[in-house]
Amino acid sequence: MLDRRAAILGSAAAFALSGSRLFAQPQGHVVEMTGRPGGDMSFSPRILRIASGDTVTFRPADPSHSCLSTPGMLPEGAEGWRGSIGKPVTVTFDKPGFYGFHCLPHRSLGMVGLVIVDGSGRDANLAAAKAVKHPGKAAGVWKEIWLETEV
Repeated sequence: MLDRRAAILGSAAAFALSGSRLFAQPQGHVVEMTGRPGGDMSFSPRILRIASGDTVTFRPADPSHSCLSTPGMLPEGAEGWRGSIGKPVTVTFDKPGFYGFHCLPHRSLGMVGLVIVDGSGRDANLAAAKAVKHPGKAAGVWKEIWLETEV
């Protein structure tokens, strides 16, 4: 009986130490909003893959940036967000799927990005997200993003 109990406890400990997200706490991530007039306007990273329940803080490097969700690029039932210009905004991502985002003043300059939330049903909004039309340089950046994600 003692050997069986030790084996069960050993297996449980090995599972817990294996890095499994089953019992893991949600993680916090940061996306920097960077760029200056006449320069490259971008999010870093521009593609972020996270687990359901994680939070992301979008932090401006200067007061000219904002971050908001892109219409048509959210999973069904997910709430969009709209950060104020020059202020960080923190978003909790509870639903698996693809979340497009952009900087309001610099979207047409290509300042866009993607959060991919892994989990069951992740690809449900993929086709709709890929079908969204984007202004200016953002259209080209989105082509690059979709190629980089290989989905």
